[in-house]
Amino acid sequence: MDYRRNSEDELKGIWQSWDEAKKTRSHEKYGDVAQLFFVKPHDALLKAMVCFWDPTYRCFTLNEVDIVLTIKEYSTLLLYDFRDSLRIY
Repeated sequence: MDYRRNSEDELKGIWQSWDEAKKTRSHEKYGDVAQLFFVKPHDALLKAMVCFWDPTYRCFTLNEVDIVLTIKEYSTLLLYDFRDSLRIY
C-alpha cells in the first residue's frame, strides 16, 4: 500500500478562490475539514501510518491488535484543534 498527496497549493488555491457564501456552505456541510489544507503533514509519519492501515476494518493493526485513534490523538498528530467533539469528522 502507498499513499499519494494532492497538490496542497492547488487545494489551498481552490479554497481561497471561493467567496464567503461558498466557504460557509462547505463549513455547514463538512465542518472545519478545509482547515486541514493548511496543516503541514509529516511525510515519515504518513508513510508509517500507511504501513499499518487496514482498509477492510478502517483502523490501524499492530500485531493483530486493532487500534483506532481518538479525536484528541488525531488533533495532536495533525496539529489541529477539533473544537466540536460531537461533530463527526
